Amino acid sequence: MSKSIEESLEDAADGESEEDAIELAELDDASTNETASGEADDSRAPTDLGERLRDALATEEQRGGLPSERPLARGASRSHEGPSEGDPRAATSGARYPEVGVDLEVEAARGLRLKNPVMTASGTFGQGVEYAELIDVSRLGAIVNKGTTPAARPGNPQYRIAETPSGILNSIGLENPGAAEVARKYGKAWAELGVAVIVNVAGYSVDDYVYVVHEMTGTPGVVAYEINVSCPNVKGGMLFGCDPDLAAEVTRAVKAETDLPVIVKLTPNAPDVVAVARACEEAGADALTAINTVLGMRIDTRRRRPILGTGSGGLSGPAIRPIAVHITYQVAQAVSIPIIGAGGVTNAQDALEFLMAGASSVQVGTATFADPLAPLKVIEGLAAYVKEQGLASIRDVIGAALPVRED
Repeated sequence: MSKSIEESLEDAADGESEEDAIELAELDDASTNETASGEADDSRAPTDLGERLRDALATEEQRGGLPSERPLARGASRSHEGPSEGDPRAATSGARYPEVGVDLEVEAARGLRLKNPVMTASGTFGQGVEYAELIDVSRLGAIVNKGTTPAARPGNPQYRIAETPSGILNSIGLENPGAAEVARKYGKAWAELGVAVIVNVAGYSVDDYVYVVHEMTGTPGVVAYEINVSCPNVKGGMLFGCDPDLAAEVTRAVKAETDLPVIVKLTPNAPDVVAVARACEEAGADALTAINTVLGMRIDTRRRRPILGTGSGGLSGPAIRPIAVHITYQVAQAVSIPIIGAGGVTNAQDALEFLMAGASSVQVGTATFADPLAPLKVIEGLAAYVKEQGLASIRDVIGAALPVRED
């Protein structure tokens, strides 16, 4: 008898659990028996992975210690700007990090200056604390947390992710524990990370967006809100971000609820993205993120059904970068508020495309799945570019590719 889909998935999960146990044991340079018993076997030869990990840790210690061992400042000052000139950390970090001493500071939104233009994209970096175990997140300009809704959401049915050439399709469904729990669970941790946190807000009504911002008010580490207007309006079924009036209504309501900068994340699926951008600016938005994912679909030709559980999903990764750069270029000529470029940034050259198209900062998203160090490599690449070009600041290239305005 053939197995049901549920049984097949359970068997696969069991196999993955066993593989995970073996890999975790190797990371600890141990056998699965040693991991289970907690007692070392001195007669066992060290694993190859364990040896490599020890070498990597030794190198990191020589550079100044692991992220968890480095002193982190509390409060917003370091979150925005990093160690001050008189701070002894500045000297030690200068020896480790190539971006120290290079002027990468940008205005990511009105009222929000960041020490560099590189942040992570919502939905690809968890809540930030997960990656903090792997990299020094305090080097980032900012992190954007996972989409936050008023109440907890379990997310969409499987499958939620499908690979595509030069990108991925996702249909996660805004899985999160809800605004109050996010604030309670992660606020203290965000303050200790030493990096600015931008909360991504999602909802299905104007009141939903306002509620999330209200619940997050006063949460340590939070410096701004990014409004995801790619959610459908329940009454009409239209995406908030597809209609200039709806997008403006959400923007005004959130601005009335908070004194922090409000960033609106534009959807490329709107009939007229520039019109939406203008409406959001007029409604008081302090910045725009261009862009969210592009609608797409893959078909399982064996089953003759869509691969994703919801049918369609959001395409992200290098495949959408030309679209994102084009929209950034168009929006930059229509508004005067800062733009955050997002969509397929994998290296410094990609980031420079967005900056020259008129963005003042960028988000790195899908690239972190393949390489958690990708955002840091972008920072280092931008610092190297400023030095090689003899620029005074990275700000010198912002909008460099835009048409010259005739006054």
